[in-house]
Amino acid sequence: MTLTTTFTLLNIGFSIIVAPLLLICYLFFLKSSNKSLPAMIFSFTFLASLTLLQFEHLSFITESTEPLNSVYYRALLFIVPSMFYFFSRHILFAEYRLTLLSAVHLLPFFSVFYLDKAIAIPVAFTIGTGYCLWLTQLIYKLRTFRKRFEIEFFFIAFFSLFAIAVLIFGFSVSYIDSAYFYYFYANGIGLAFVLVTAALIIYPDLLNELTEAVKLGYSQSTLGNINIQSIVEKLEQLMLTSKIYQNENLNLALLAESMQLTNHQLSELINSHFGVSFSKYIRQQRVDAAKRLLSNEPNSSILAISMETGFKSQSNFYAAFKEITGQSPGSYRRHKDM
Repeated sequence: MTLTTTFTLLNIGFSIIVAPLLLICYLFFLKSSNKSLPAMIFSFTFLASLTLLQFEHLSFITESTEPLNSVYYRALLFIVPSMFYFFSRHILFAEYRLTLLSAVHLLPFFSVFYLDKAIAIPVAFTIGTGYCLWLTQLIYKLRTFRKRFEIEFFFIAFFSLFAIAVLIFGFSVSYIDSAYFYYFYANGIGLAFVLVTAALIIYPDLLNELTEAVKLGYSQSTLGNINIQSIVEKLEQLMLTSKIYQNENLNLALLAESMQLTNHQLSELINSHFGVSFSKYIRQQRVDAAKRLLSNEPNSSILAISMETGFKSQSNFYAAFKEITGQSPGSYRRHKDM
């Protein structure tokens, strides 16, 4: 068994294991205001289709089958792009609803039953590449609303480049050994799963923050009749004087009620004025307070400080502190004492 084959088998195995875990993570653990039933269905179908493709690639390696000759495999190639589009639409745009016109995105799937393989494969990957480029430009337009915009754009740009590379392979599959295509596609899917998993581990609130940015970037402003300066001063007073961040159950609705704003108004205010999401803003306020306590109260334990600043657990405190400052609370205190 060659090194390439071993590496590909590892990527296929990783994809098959991680796909259901990502689905469970999305359904039960990830924060998102757009977890509608259609979004859940499309996420399941998208991940299931990618998993089934990986099983076909596994069959090619272990049993020397020829998936591209199978209508079933080519049908999966058409299902993946449309499911990716619908999932992206539902997860980013809460107001998006399926209509009869939406069925246009499913029409290419039926072409698999009458199009020749040499035509069907390039068509499927052309559609997939188009959806990736659509999402790339959509995310790129949000750069003014997110300080950490580079993260989202990196992942979406990677998927777009990967889609273009697969498109090239798709157009040339009639002229090259199909094994090159299977190996490249299988490893590409595996790498995509690796990147998504890494992103969710490092930034577990990424999906929710991206959703908030989309709401701001693609909806009409709700701050037209509000005195921004006075409301920002009120917010800062609640943080610095009232120390409302100490409430470990503080959420967008509670803070918005305290400021006599709607949830959307407060979210837009924080994103547009501070360049971060609500959850990131609260983490910053808590970490800033913790930094002051670490410097001014050397005898207070880190656990006590984490509880005093509104963190629900010491592990959440460590993660937030490391995210904001780049170092642990203990390391920060030692350096301040030097």
